[in-house]
Amino acid sequence: MLIRCNMPIIKTLSPNDSITISIWKIDESLNELKRIFGKSINIKNEIKLMEHIASRLAIKYCCEIIGKKYNGISKDNNGKPTLNGLKNGGISISHKYPYAVGMINLENNCGVDVERVDKKIRRIQNKFLNNKEMKYVGDDIKGITKIWSVKESSYKVGGETIPLNKINVKREGDNLFKSEVGNKSYSLKTIELNGHVISYTT
Repeated sequence: MLIRCNMPIIKTLSPNDSITISIWKIDESLNELKRIFGKSINIKNEIKLMEHIASRLAIKYCCEIIGKKYNGISKDNNGKPTLNGLKNGGISISHKYPYAVGMINLENNCGVDVERVDKKIRRIQNKFLNNKEMKYVGDDIKGITKIWSVKESSYKVGGETIPLNKINVKREGDNLFKSEVGNKSYSLKTIELNGHVISYTT
């Protein structure tokens, strides 16, 4: 279910009682984002800094929705983000300017990803699509982007970097997918938002 919240730049997905996803659209200036976040971050690239801050604010907003205190984000040995103080479940973040997405799953590790729909993806599709995926997705740019995003969300669950062409994806509906990563399988959904695709594990 897609909920429009009281702040116009925030949308929240609540597909079930354990999952909360917040989508932040960066309309603010860098200085405004810094003021809202209240912490100094040492990232030189302005866009990357804005994405970094907005993704943390998205997670913070998720915490507010589920009634948990936001104590900051750390990273494990694989670089996977973890929410300080969260005993069960996991979090995932993604950003593609001007969007930043934060996800909290109170029961399981999770993965979320946002990608811009761009015809340039055709140049690299052979690097992440297998033959079966190429056959059913055809030349559909949005479809190709969905598969790419689903694979990105899938490997984020475990946190270990995996070549995307080693992840198998089956489409079970227009916005429903199954992925296989080694001996593990995940169910995922996608949504479309202003020329972008967002995928997440369910």
